[in-house]
Amino acid sequence: MIGEKLIRVPIIGSTNDFLKENWKLFPHGTVIVADVQTTGRGRFNRAWYSPEGGLWFSVLFKPRKNMRPNFYTKLSAVSIVRSLRPLKVEAKLKWPNDVYVDGKKLAGILTETIFEEDRLGAIIVGIGMNVNNEIPKELEKKATSLKLLVGEELERLSVLSMILREMNRALRVYSRKPEALTRVWKNMLIQKEGQLICVNVGGETLKGEIVQIDDESITLRIQDKTMRLSSLEIVDC
Repeated sequence: MIGEKLIRVPIIGSTNDFLKENWKLFPHGTVIVADVQTTGRGRFNRAWYSPEGGLWFSVLFKPRKNMRPNFYTKLSAVSIVRSLRPLKVEAKLKWPNDVYVDGKKLAGILTETIFEEDRLGAIIVGIGMNVNNEIPKELEKKATSLKLLVGEELERLSVLSMILREMNRALRVYSRKPEALTRVWKNMLIQKEGQLICVNVGGETLKGEIVQIDDESITLRIQDKTMRLSSLEIVDC
């Protein structure tokens, strides 16, 4: 069960790194949560600002079934969106795994894998959510927090419990039908097929129409060419 073993630390470099280094010591479903991260990171190895007041945690999965790592990314993203509904916070997902509310980023997810002799040993899902922490002035137009959205401070561990409850529920349901999870995840996306978007690929900005959205790639029609892109960042046009 996810969260049955929960480790809380006041300060750490990165909760993901801790589990990557110690995954053999802990059972499936272990969660580590930190008050502060000093070297938190997101996609493309970007630094993730992780001060006091936010919710910074990682979940250790040791899958028995041959599930692809992105199953756990989608599981986490869908669970976060659902866990916020009782707070009257209607979140959406920016492909592939960022949680947005009213055009501003609330949370991010970083999934990492550990292999041993070509065998998948563990999957670690790191989640960072702005809860009560202050948003730096330079990020005010791009990021938000639960405190700003609901108008009051929230108990971070209560928010964590809500997310873990949804993750456990989703894992029970979707481990038997992962294709259903993909449909739910896709319905929560801001991006839709047929929409025009701009993407950054290797430092180059491209604009095109979304032909198809998958959990690991987006296929764009750019002028008369079709391109399937996996390592991309969606940017403002």
